[in-house]
Amino acid sequence: MRKRWIVREADAACVQSMAEALGVSELTATVLYHRGIRDAQSAKDYLNPEDAAFHDPFLMLGMREAIDRIKQALDAREKICVYGDYDVDGMSASAIMIRTLRQFGADVESYIPARAEGYGLNPDALKKICAEGFKLLISVDCGITNEKEIAAVCDVLDVIVTDHHLPALDDVKSAVAVVNPNQKGCSYPEKNLCGAGVAFKISQALMHELRGVDVQTYTTDIDIAALATVADLVKLVGENRKIVRMGLKAMRSTECVGLKALLYASGLLGDKKISTGHVAFQIAPRLNSVGRLETADKGLRLLLMEDTDEAKTEAKHFNKLNQRRKDIEAKILLQAEEKVRKLREEHGGDLCSLVVAGEKWEEGVIGLTASKLVERYNLPTIILTTQDGKSYRGSCRSIPTFHMKNALDTMAELFEQYGGHSQAAGLSIAAEDVPELVRRFDEYVRQNLRDEDFQPVLYVDAMIEPAQISFDTAREFEKFEPHGLGNAHPVLACKGVRGRFAKAIGSDKAHLSFAIEGEQRIRAVAWGCGNLAPLVESEPLDLAYEPSLDEWQDKVRLQCMVSSLEPVANAGEFPDRDQLLAVYSFLRRARVYTERFDLCSLVKAFNNESGENFSTYTFDSAIKIFEELGLIVIDGEKGTFDLPRPKNKLELTNSRTYRLGRREALAAAEPSSSKVISFEQAAARRALKA
Repeated sequence: MRKRWIVREADAACVQSMAEALGVSELTATVLYHRGIRDAQSAKDYLNPEDAAFHDPFLMLGMREAIDRIKQALDAREKICVYGDYDVDGMSASAIMIRTLRQFGADVESYIPARAEGYGLNPDALKKICAEGFKLLISVDCGITNEKEIAAVCDVLDVIVTDHHLPALDDVKSAVAVVNPNQKGCSYPEKNLCGAGVAFKISQALMHELRGVDVQTYTTDIDIAALATVADLVKLVGENRKIVRMGLKAMRSTECVGLKALLYASGLLGDKKISTGHVAFQIAPRLNSVGRLETADKGLRLLLMEDTDEAKTEAKHFNKLNQRRKDIEAKILLQAEEKVRKLREEHGGDLCSLVVAGEKWEEGVIGLTASKLVERYNLPTIILTTQDGKSYRGSCRSIPTFHMKNALDTMAELFEQYGGHSQAAGLSIAAEDVPELVRRFDEYVRQNLRDEDFQPVLYVDAMIEPAQISFDTAREFEKFEPHGLGNAHPVLACKGVRGRFAKAIGSDKAHLSFAIEGEQRIRAVAWGCGNLAPLVESEPLDLAYEPSLDEWQDKVRLQCMVSSLEPVANAGEFPDRDQLLAVYSFLRRARVYTERFDLCSLVKAFNNESGENFSTYTFDSAIKIFEELGLIVIDGEKGTFDLPRPKNKLELTNSRTYRLGRREALAAAEPSSSKVISFEQAAARRALKA
């Protein structure tokens, strides 16, 4: 479904004032404004997070008690157990805590539960830890919901809880200390730390307390903290921006042998700049794969290794596991897509939610599958898997307009266990209750969302032609990094632009390079759009992009990294019933001769055969409607299409794209004075007024 653009508005006076105070362009100040930054000092802290001070770790509630108890354990040579979680954050937090404690000669070991044991402190593990003579347990990235389990062992085992998750209704009262910026009564300024971020702050506190190291200069293992901060999808704001900005730089010369081996295995060693994208899509998945397919303690073991050759060997194994994870994910996704097609048949194409169940799907992978389905269909999604046919484990993912946890709360009695937040959740449910979950979940979605809520939204910071952007402004945009949750890439946009010299690039020709015509010719790159080269050459485009500087052989040029490329959408060109029938009839004839799906080639062939002059927007809208009705199945990986015969009578109004498109077409036919004003137009108006 085509994204709806929403162009953000800014206070012109505030933008101009910030631009003058900072010595930056008004465009840069506008993007800052849209990030909630409205004064010069906040902007300086944001643009230069390395220069901002670390918060005092002792502002965190429970930090003093935790440090005193750790000091007591070090003095008495007590056995310490660091108890972590099985994701990247849990492994990283465990590594930071253990590496710090070992600097003081601590007798420390680790425990990370297998996924089958479940999340958090479990009774069997605690009994085992007590039996092995440990006197102090430090939880990392977990424990804040485990008062019952801690109370059961508190007579023989002291527990320090360090966590970042939201507390349960029952406070943890049986631990000797609780360190969590999100616990009630904690005044620590940064609430968005991940588990490894909390462990890093404890390390700062320990080094300051026991060795007199200045908190502002202690950055050991900040690269590991940065890895976890990106991987755990916490907001990259405030102190997290400082941790990640400094950590990514430190990664290039990391002293952590295991992390260095991961970088080597990912092809990221050397002078190459490491970005949050590299961490999220290359480094973190390798660590996650071992936690999903084997045991997370192997990932922790890699981060604690001191032998380079051993670490490289282990990292190569992680590469194989990551590929295996991808293969498993692809297999599950293929099976899930087939189930979605059957759901469309049953509902005549009118889907509002997805609940897809499979047998013996890997529990550690179904969350990734759910995310892929949401990305493709933009529907609230639950993926279920069973190993015994009696109970199911589920992974839930949502869209921005739908609160998943609130939905599950309305049917809580169906679940054996569940939990989560607005965009993601997990659950377990008896097999006999699955049909009722399917019914009630879909009913809840239909009652709480309108058609418009399912349409993905692209928030645009400013409407501006690429040729209007200077080299200096592009340099300023580099200061917006690191990007991630809470700090998305800036989005600039322009409508009706013309492109030339389009060509597919990359070893598999999957990507697109072209030139944007204007006052100066600007190169544009669009990942995954290699098949759209003919569109760029033949029709005007609506583009969303981010400016960047391409440096090659001592030469620097301005370029645009395109995030959205669409044919110009004219509401008057949205297909009516007769046009839809014409396109569908053409596709049935074309399918006799070819199974290859190439949008631009099909548009050209249709127009040549019919004598019509359909725009790509008209034809593509028809394809999207047919997809929603189950009339066409496109395999994006293979670049093929099929046209299954419908088993039941279909109504066009069962397609959400059709309903929304017809409404827009009718609205466009009515007179209206509203229009989008571009950034340069707004600036010109301000200049005239001045």
